[in-house]
Amino acid sequence: MARRRIALVGGMVAIGAKKMSGAQAKQIEEHTGIPPEELEDDDLSEAMQELGIPDVEADPSELS
Repeated sequence: MARRRIALVGGMVAIGAKKMSGAQAKQIEEHTGIPPEELEDDDLSEAMQELGIPDVEADPSELS
C-alpha cells in the first residue's frame, strides 16, 4: 500500500501515520531497499524497531 510522504515542520516527515526525521526515513530506505512510504505497515514498524527508530504517531493536525 503506497502512502504519501508529507513534510512537517522542523525537518520531520510523516509516512502514513508515522512521524520521523528525513534522515530516519533515508535510513529505513537504505536498510530495506524500499522507500518507507512503499512499505506495508508491519514492514515499516519492523524496520523502525530493527533500527531503533522511535514509533511516533503523527498528530492528525500535522497531516492536514
